[in-house]
Amino acid sequence: MIRNKSSFRLLWMSQALANCGDVFYIAGIISVIFQISGSAFMMALVPFFITLSRFLGSIFAPLFIDRFSLKRIVSLSHLIKAILMAILVAYIWRFGKVYGIFPAISLIAFVDGYAAPAQRSMIPLLVEKIALVKANSLFSIVENIVELGGWPASGILVALFNGEILLFISLFLFFISFIMVSFIDYAEEKKISNPPEKWIVLKEGWAALWRTPSFKTIAIIDLVDSMANVVWIAAILYVYVEEILAKNEAWWGYINSAFFAGLLLSGIGLYRIGESVKSKLHVAIIFGTIFSGIFTFCFGLSSIPWLSLILSFLTGTVAQVKLLGQQTVVQLKASASLLPKVISARESISTGVFGISSLMMGLVAEYFGVQSVFVIAALLQISVGFWTWANQQALQI
Repeated sequence: MIRNKSSFRLLWMSQALANCGDVFYIAGIISVIFQISGSAFMMALVPFFITLSRFLGSIFAPLFIDRFSLKRIVSLSHLIKAILMAILVAYIWRFGKVYGIFPAISLIAFVDGYAAPAQRSMIPLLVEKIALVKANSLFSIVENIVELGGWPASGILVALFNGEILLFISLFLFFISFIMVSFIDYAEEKKISNPPEKWIVLKEGWAALWRTPSFKTIAIIDLVDSMANVVWIAAILYVYVEEILAKNEAWWGYINSAFFAGLLLSGIGLYRIGESVKSKLHVAIIFGTIFSGIFTFCFGLSSIPWLSLILSFLTGTVAQVKLLGQQTVVQLKASASLLPKVISARESISTGVFGISSLMMGLVAEYFGVQSVFVIAALLQISVGFWTWANQQALQI
């Protein structure tokens, strides 16, 4: 089922280290910015610059994909991030100013934006189609374990030392990831010596989303999910915890942990039964989308803390089922050369819409109350879920 077990192992291990490096880097840079400026606004600019730059990276990803191998894109992205981290640490030590940090943040996010589609597109090259659900589940499990363990660990390290130690650790992790990816071996299609005009290359993935019914359906789900998922950002959850649950900030962490625990356990379940659900991926997507909306609706209206934890866990569980279903359908239906471009287009939709929706939902929460945001998000997801049900033929394998 796995064409090259050693290379597949190197891929998921390198990605685990890189994800851990990302967690430590974000936690470290936020800590450093707060130490230097003491400004909450400066800290809030971090996700803004990351989202904007990642969006731009995903937009221009096809230009890199047409010229370089997927392995080269992924490996060099880790090396570039390690170099940028070294420059960032040197800048902080030498100047200690906050404004010069943001260009480095933007460059790192841009690199992530064009490298992420390449990394995800390497999975089908190393795994047989029948094992894709299981392989995607494994990557998701690893990612969620890193998220669950990485953030608490970063908090402990910041408390014991400072944010700069996390940047050093990230530098090391990115460099090790670069070395590991360099040893991955697989048969990849040769790149054409004279690629088409840049505009044609840039729009190829978008054209596939528009013309292919399965890709178009998933893109619409992506768009709605990007709007709905804004309710889980810190700015919204903090208000919800304080005003609706009447609890302290620690409960924001509990709710996030419950959500990630749902993602993790759902990923483990899909890993164990991966091969048997391949023909039911469309059901997984429909089920996950509708119940994500139902659980989000109940969560938003709940004022009982323990019930909110359960609903957060359940939302994570069904969200994982849906996400893995969408990812696997795209991998199965796209050719090897088209897959990274389709993924980059999906990434552009997700990051772009999420960034805009963050501002819009924030205004809605400000003027109409935080619960109204959850109701809107839930209705959007339930609506697109039933629309997907009516168009499920496009998603069938």
